[in-house]
Amino acid sequence: MLTRTLRFVAITCAALVLGLTLTHVLEAPGKAQLSGAEWLAIQHTFYGGYAVVGGIAEVVGLVASLILAYLLRAERVAAGLALLAALCFAGTLLAFAFGNNPLNQQIANWTPETLPVTWPETRDAWDRAHTISAVMGAIAFFALLVEALFPLRGAVVESEREATTR
Repeated sequence: MLTRTLRFVAITCAALVLGLTLTHVLEAPGKAQLSGAEWLAIQHTFYGGYAVVGGIAEVVGLVASLILAYLLRAERVAAGLALLAALCFAGTLLAFAFGNNPLNQQIANWTPETLPVTWPETRDAWDRAHTISAVMGAIAFFALLVEALFPLRGAVVESEREATTR
């Protein structure tokens, strides 16, 4: 029961992380067409809840995936997939800590009047960090889905062994 619950939690967290970061990636081409003042207005208006929900999902997903990997340690492939997901969650946290968060703090202090000439480079760096997170979120999501949905060789062998010893 614990393993199933952890799978559910980890997959849900991965879906949230992927969904939140993918929205940033998908809107980047449209936002690239905006003036600096328009882009800044969007940055200041729409993204407040992303960091809260995304941050919680990344941390909870990391913990759930690590515990899942430990519980599945006898099944090398399953444990490896859960560990891969955990590493990806850690990667999204690092991308936020060293990419988006410093940029968010910088952008929060800008006004249309104080917008630096280099704002497009900042916008592009912000988008790149989200692209990295989206890729890691996708890898975590699919690794956890594969682990949950496909019987792995060791698990099948163990189930067959148990059935023949009854």
